[in-house]
Amino acid sequence: MVPHGSSVYSYHFVITRHNSPFAEFLMMAPKADKVVPMFNPQLLDEPVPVNGRMKASALDAPGFGVRLNPDCALHRPFPR
Repeated sequence: MVPHGSSVYSYHFVITRHNSPFAEFLMMAPKADKVVPMFNPQLLDEPVPVNGRMKASALDAPGFGVRLNPDCALHRPFPR
């Protein structure tokens, strides 16, 4: 099984599976010319692959290894 485009949330799953050696990484840079975090700027410390690989230690922090960015202006697109 190969998780598709779910970023840090599927990396934890993949790293524990023997039959899931990789995960899809979506190129989020406007020109697809560099590797950038998928949920930038909403999340801080989001790990990204380096040369197509990611070390397990990049996922060791609590909360999937990411933090909400307190400086990001979040808004509710629809009224309650």
